[in-house]
Amino acid sequence: MSDLNFGDIVESNFVYTERALDKREYGRSEIKLSGNPAIYHAGDTVHLPFASGETSTIFAMGQAWLANQSGVGPA
Repeated sequence: MSDLNFGDIVESNFVYTERALDKREYGRSEIKLSGNPAIYHAGDTVHLPFASGETSTIFAMGQAWLANQSGVGPA
């Protein structure tokens, strides 16, 4: 997995057409799927290289929102 960059798509149910790949329709994207430029789609598995015990920003934001909705204010 060392050839992956943060945010690259590891697995996707979306299949690019030959036309899309031939025309490099997604060629300006910094996101890659198997080395090819790609865009995110619902259900994609994304490479997020977090070390054990670390929390992603989006998870932390979700936890903060959940706490706020439960009546826990900011510290």
